[in-house]
Amino acid sequence: STQSTWGVLAMLRACVAIALVALAAAAAVSEDKCRMPAQSLYPPPANTTIRWVTIDMDKAPQDRWTDVVAPLSKQIAAMIDNVVDLLPEKLRTELMGLIDKHAENICSFFPQPYGDEIVGISRATGIDLGLLVLFNIAYELEGVCTSIVAQDENGEIYHARNLDFGLFFGWDKANVTWRTTELLRPLLVNAIFTSKGQELYRTTAYAGYVGLLTGMKKGGFSITVDTRFDNNLDRGLIQWLRGNHSGHFLTFTTRYAMENAANYDEALTILNNTQLIGPGYIILGGTSAGQGVVLTRAEEKSLRPNFLTARIQNGSFYVLETNYDWWVQPPFFDNRRDPAEACLNTRVGAKNVGFASLFNVLSSRPNLNLLTTYTTLMHVASGTMEAYTQDCKWPCPPW
Repeated sequence: STQSTWGVLAMLRACVAIALVALAAAAAVSEDKCRMPAQSLYPPPANTTIRWVTIDMDKAPQDRWTDVVAPLSKQIAAMIDNVVDLLPEKLRTELMGLIDKHAENICSFFPQPYGDEIVGISRATGIDLGLLVLFNIAYELEGVCTSIVAQDENGEIYHARNLDFGLFFGWDKANVTWRTTELLRPLLVNAIFTSKGQELYRTTAYAGYVGLLTGMKKGGFSITVDTRFDNNLDRGLIQWLRGNHSGHFLTFTTRYAMENAANYDEALTILNNTQLIGPGYIILGGTSAGQGVVLTRAEEKSLRPNFLTARIQNGSFYVLETNYDWWVQPPFFDNRRDPAEACLNTRVGAKNVGFASLFNVLSSRPNLNLLTTYTTLMHVASGTMEAYTQDCKWPCPPW
């Protein structure tokens, strides 16, 4: 049943969290102290720069990703196999049973052209369509991240994020790493989406994943998403796979907004009002002073939006989201909010907001941790976007 499936995942999370508290303590940092390095880490080494690819939206959807994914077929397959193998048996049986039985229909129910893009990736890589469907809904299950929208003293808006992924998907005791995280890094690309030779928007993405986790439209807005955990996290997904398509997937919704909204206000309307299949945090930045917000999304509405304008009125200069509602204190075993805020408040300030300072904040533990795959920096007004792989070495917080 849906309830028992959710219970399996909830129990898994609880067990793994308890088992790893000791590990977290071994690499712990003070909850309220900034651990930013004394010397700037920006710019990072050239070999951490994520490569750029072009996605031509004038091509048929089935052909758009072929040049990107075909050379990475083995790596994508290995990563997906790892995720499937590590799912609890009961969840794997139910989830993959539903996906395998209805894979082609599922793609047809995805917002188009995203379903057709996944079909094309399957053809280009030879990877089973059902496995690629699982990969493309995986962020609805797990993800641990940090996102910041900050305003400098001149009213310029900067948006930065770490994407952490792989929690509960394979702890490699021998190498002190998360197996899925290690398999994801080689799949990273920066993608420029074009039509008629003109840039539409750009993203940082994993090859084979067509939703939008991190993206920016020059002169328009920027979006990042962070996972939000609540009691409906898995229920909505299973219901959708069983035929209830009233809700929309989070990262298909953010990509739709990127493709169809012209500016911050239009994107905010879409992201605020679209019914989702489950919870999530959507972090939105713009081009003008005060344009920034963290949307705490439930399935049908936003809960207590955290607007940059309100923060500025209270003497701050940023909004920040990890993976917990902004109005409650994070749990002691996963407090990445307080250290990041300490860095922003004591080491950055509005006068020093920029790519260098935000990169250094996100390269500070525990915001940099063993799950971190990349850092992206965005300045929408100028259209500048930089992204770098991150690889925190032990001793390092596990999340």
